[in-house]
Amino acid sequence: MEQKRVSIVMCTYNGERFLHEQLDSLLAQTRLPDEIIIQDDNSTDGTWALLENYAARDPRIRLYRNQAGQGVNNNFFSALQRATGDLIAISDQDDIWEPDKIECQLAAIGDNLLCTCRTKPFTTDGSPVSYDPRTPNYKLPRMLYTSIAGHTMLIDRRLLDMVPDHHVVGKLYYDVILAMTASAMDSISLVDKVLVHQRRYPEAETYTSTDLHRRPSVANGRYTLLWSLKHYREMQPYLFDYFQRRHRLLQGIPAQGETYEDVTAMADLEGRPGLGNLLRLCRYHVKHRHNLFYTEGRGLVNALRAMLYCIMHVYFFRHLLNK
Repeated sequence: MEQKRVSIVMCTYNGERFLHEQLDSLLAQTRLPDEIIIQDDNSTDGTWALLENYAARDPRIRLYRNQAGQGVNNNFFSALQRATGDLIAISDQDDIWEPDKIECQLAAIGDNLLCTCRTKPFTTDGSPVSYDPRTPNYKLPRMLYTSIAGHTMLIDRRLLDMVPDHHVVGKLYYDVILAMTASAMDSISLVDKVLVHQRRYPEAETYTSTDLHRRPSVANGRYTLLWSLKHYREMQPYLFDYFQRRHRLLQGIPAQGETYEDVTAMADLEGRPGLGNLLRLCRYHVKHRHNLFYTEGRGLVNALRAMLYCIMHVYFFRHLLNK
């Protein structure tokens, strides 16, 4: 059997501080990549000089530089199109990979469109970090409310032909678009081990402080419900816009089946006001309760949790108030 070519795609912007550690981890893989595509978004620090130094020493590294800043999505999607590999691993500029990341994901992806893995946060400056050891759930009902981190992804390049145009979808990060498309096609595999160490520091693009109310407990559930009830009306305009974008994304994915149709309807209902729409959304939550939460669950408690989730999930999007 012909061995598949593997590309790594990294986008950089003012990453000089930590970039060398990640580049070293990419070049120390037990299954070396066939090429490393690095596209810089017009950095103003020493990032480009550092990249040129590495490229001069390793011919697999191909560098591209935007003449003006393109932003995260434009930068990543254009960089992904430059890759020539059958499989593409996505890398952030400031993480550190385990040496066997590519090897493990290459063995696990099979005929799936996307393979993900566990990622564990770390800090060297005292920034708060939290790691959830539970096995994650990547079924489509869950993916309507969350995503898969791009830096954990190994994708089949077929996925790039299935994703809707991100300009049409609107303000959704590239990894949300990739993850939801693969999930809608029921084509995600998981390597259930930590293969990426995600550096956490305040300047990072995706940094958020530790959330003490995310862990499941009666006290945290009560806090989440009360916060959501208090801020529900205030949050509605932000949620409507957010889920309308996810609805457009789902409509553009070439998927089919009952679950896909239901989740598309859920996204539409999330973007519509009115008690009737809320009750219809609640019905879908109960129907798909086994695949709605971080971990799968069954029984009456999970059914009650699904009914309350129509309100409680508002809490987990409170960051939208600051945008």
